[in-house]
Amino acid sequence: MKKLIRIALCVAIAACCTLSLAAKDDKMETDPYAVPQVKNAPIALLYEETTDTVLFSREADKPNPPASMTKVMTATLVLEYDPELKGTMVVPEEAMSKENCSWLDTDHLEVGEEVSVWDLMNYLLIASGNEAATTLAIYVAGDIPTFVDMMNKKAAELGMTSTHYVDPHGLSSVPQLITANDMLKLCRYAMKNDTFRKIVSTREGRIPASNKRSEAFCFRNSNSVLDPLGNRFYDTGFSDDIIGIKTGYIPDSGMNLSCAMQHGELRFYSVVMKGKGMFLEGEPCYTHCLDTATLMRYARTFARFGYGEGELVEQAKSGLKCLDVAADRDVYILYQDNKQPDYTVTYVSDIASAKKGDTVGTITLRDEFGNVRTAELIAAKDAAVQAWVIYAAAGLIIAIAAVCIALRKRSRAK
Repeated sequence: MKKLIRIALCVAIAACCTLSLAAKDDKMETDPYAVPQVKNAPIALLYEETTDTVLFSREADKPNPPASMTKVMTATLVLEYDPELKGTMVVPEEAMSKENCSWLDTDHLEVGEEVSVWDLMNYLLIASGNEAATTLAIYVAGDIPTFVDMMNKKAAELGMTSTHYVDPHGLSSVPQLITANDMLKLCRYAMKNDTFRKIVSTREGRIPASNKRSEAFCFRNSNSVLDPLGNRFYDTGFSDDIIGIKTGYIPDSGMNLSCAMQHGELRFYSVVMKGKGMFLEGEPCYTHCLDTATLMRYARTFARFGYGEGELVEQAKSGLKCLDVAADRDVYILYQDNKQPDYTVTYVSDIASAKKGDTVGTITLRDEFGNVRTAELIAAKDAAVQAWVIYAAAGLIIAIAAVCIALRKRSRAK
């Protein structure tokens, strides 16, 4: 499937050549700390999951055809029907029809071929095999209309209020629409599944020989940010941190890519839609991958600041007393690692008399995206005399004792 998609994208690039004669070559963005311009895609979204932070959003509620990003929903329903992917399916004629498989790779499945559901899922999500999408839909529901109903019910369940599916593969001429915000909801849900996550992070796969073919065939991932193959525009230097998830292209949709990245304790998702072919520094490139790489470079300039539930925030002091205070809930923000996090601690009661579990104040964190996160501060234990007071008292006692001993020795010497 990927070969044919690349051929189609090359056609799109060729179509852009006449436009590029009138426009100057674009340039790569070089400052990762600057808010990305994302010059090419009219629809773009960048989100971090552990802090629930939207870092970038453009037309994220504007519907657009998902194209093969549809297959994320298809795979989700397959995994809920057959979690261990233990089944086997015979490829039906419907899977190879023009309606359901208008794009077909040189190497592809055959009508009547027996294929494991595991192999079908890998072919679906790694190479974007359209014939696999239809085959799996029929495996789950028995027919396409029933499966599409399941897709739309699942979308409603996930709160994807602007999404409408009409097929399991994304190729239909009948309008099929999704927004970037809805795609984000689907991605986050799908990536909770270990099997799904394993497959979409895989760079290549293989369909073994079968009752219809004497030889196996191999395929590669259509996500060029995950699998850049040496392309300097998509090779971020951290492709191993890219963990999914799905591309999509039909002429009406433009070039789409939903992507996920694990960076330390942070997990970022991006959605770019309606990308195009263009020339960059004199070379052809595809902007769904280019803009995704730009967003992920920006994402990596951020770190997480805050405290987990019960984690010590500070040791507060009042007079001779001190008190260990902790957050009563998880409270985190993102901040760029070349800056200092913005937070304040306020006490609302005298800590000197606080007992373990008492609420004594609040911590407020603010990020550059307008988020304000707060947690109450609770006493981790009873207020106690500060250590230095104890040490000072002990030192004074020792000093007095030493003086007394010295005076007694002098008295005896006389």
